[in-house]
Amino acid sequence: MKTNILKSILVSFSLIALASCSSDDDGEMDNVNPGMVTIEFDSNFAGNELTIGNANTANTNGEALTVTRFNYIVSNIVLIDEDGMEYTYPKENSYFIISEDSNDALADNTSIVLNDVPAGKYTAIKFGVGVDKEKYDQGLSGAGDFWDAAQEYDMTWSWAAGYKYINFEGTYTSATITDEAYKVHLGRASDEVTNYTETTINVPSGSAIIVNEDMAPEVHVTTDASALLTASEAVSLEAYGNAIMGGEGAVKVATNVPLVFAVDHVHNNEAGNSSH
Repeated sequence: MKTNILKSILVSFSLIALASCSSDDDGEMDNVNPGMVTIEFDSNFAGNELTIGNANTANTNGEALTVTRFNYIVSNIVLIDEDGMEYTYPKENSYFIISEDSNDALADNTSIVLNDVPAGKYTAIKFGVGVDKEKYDQGLSGAGDFWDAAQEYDMTWSWAAGYKYINFEGTYTSATITDEAYKVHLGRASDEVTNYTETTINVPSGSAIIVNEDMAPEVHVTTDASALLTASEAVSLEAYGNAIMGGEGAVKVATNVPLVFAVDHVHNNEAGNSSH
C-alpha cells in the first residue's frame, strides 16, 4: 500500500515538474511576466555617423554618397534567448517603418517598441527586411493600416507592384560624375525573386536583453547604409545608371541587406527609465 502511494506521489510530482517548464514542444516561449523592449536603429555610414544631407567619404566602389533618404521596413521580429528558445512577436503587429529623411515630417522614426514580451534573457534578434510572401498574398484588404503608413513614407509603388522594402536616395560623386541623383528602391520582383531577406544578429558577448515586468531594455542596432552597396556584392550606382529598382542590381542589394545590421549595445533599464 505504501509502495503504491509513493509511486502515485512520484508520478504526480513528475507531471507538475513537467508542466512548470516554460518550454513548448514547438520551441517557443510561454508569455509569462512580460515586459517591454525598445529597439533603436542607429544609422551610420561605414562606421561614421550618418547625417542626412551631408557628404560621406567615398565607399569601396569609389562613390561618395550624400544620403537624403534612408527608409526601410522591418518585420517578423523574433527574440531568441540564451537556450535557443524563440519568442515570435505577434505577426499582425510586426511590421514597422524605420525612416531617416530630409523631409522633416518623415524624419527620425527610428525606434520600435515591443510590448508584452515574455520574461527572459535574450541573446539574439531575428527580423525581416521587407514584406514576406504570406503578408503580401493577403492583398490590399489584408494590409490594414500598414499600407497607408507605407504610402505616407513613400514605401509603396502601386498595389500591383507592392511595397518598397528599402528606399535609399541621395546624390553621389565619382571620378567621372559630380552630384548625380541616385535611387535604390528594393522590392518584390516576382514570386521567385521576392528580395525579402531575414537577418539574425547577436548581442555583444557577455551582454543580454533582460526582460521582465520591472525592466524596459533598449537595444541599439547599428545600420550601415554604405553596406547596402558594398557588404558582400559590390554595387556601383554609376554601373546601373544611377537607379536600382529591379533586376540584377536589386538582387545584389538584397544579398547585402542582412549584413547591414548589428547589435551595438544594450541598456537594461528599469521600467520608467531610459538611456542612450
